[in-house]
Amino acid sequence: PFPSAGAVFNISKMFLKQFEMDPYSSFHHMNLYYPFANLEDWEMANFLLQSKLSMVKIDAFLSLGLVCLSQPFYFELLPTGPCWHYRIISMSSPMKSQAILYFHDSLECIKVLFSHPYYADHMIYTPFQVFTSAERVIREFSE
Repeated sequence: PFPSAGAVFNISKMFLKQFEMDPYSSFHHMNLYYPFANLEDWEMANFLLQSKLSMVKIDAFLSLGLVCLSQPFYFELLPTGPCWHYRIISMSSPMKSQAILYFHDSLECIKVLFSHPYYADHMIYTPFQVFTSAERVIREFSE
């Protein structure tokens, strides 16, 4: 009933393809954890990135003498997500400080989600009907 619902209009590079196209991609073949030296360095970087620590606290942690790194972390070499934007909102009543709205470009967010390999097998591009029971009597409507 919807022959062109799943039509592809543009193909862009997947997240991993972008990662492989950086100038240091030859190191990926020699070291599975590049840009990190080994599994331990990758695990530490992964922990720090997923923690709620600020960059100041992460820098303080990495400067401790007991933290031994095989090589410096190069977070800048990892593919980035959408950048933050902001707008100062003018309010009708006076405020102690400016109201600032922080946001991402929604098209950039969608592009990142569509290019991420984790979601590749979970996206459905054609409409389908969902029923509450096997008898297909009551249909669910959703976004």
